[in-house]
Amino acid sequence: MFSHQAFANELGGLPYELIGDFERKMVTAYGVRRDDVEGYSGMAKRSVFIIDRQGMIRWTWERSREEPLPDYDAVIAEATIFEITGGAASLLTMTATAALVV
Repeated sequence: MFSHQAFANELGGLPYELIGDFERKMVTAYGVRRDDVEGYSGMAKRSVFIIDRQGMIRWTWERSREEPLPDYDAVIAEATIFEITGGAASLLTMTATAALVV
């Protein structure tokens, strides 16, 4: 997708792929689908998931009025703790238009 590539280029490149969820399957499967915004049915709630190799969700964050953006240090700390204890974690973050798997 052109916009994802442009975003990655603007950041100087990314060591992972940005993916689009055009069919809204991921936002539905992860329970972060929003249908309350007219004209944007299926848009994702801003959210972060730490997922182990078996596909189990180990940590989550969802946007709220009190916390509109995640504490990125906490996200990294949680992923690091999980890796230190012998797990291998993937980070999935969803925005209105993209999912990012690290």
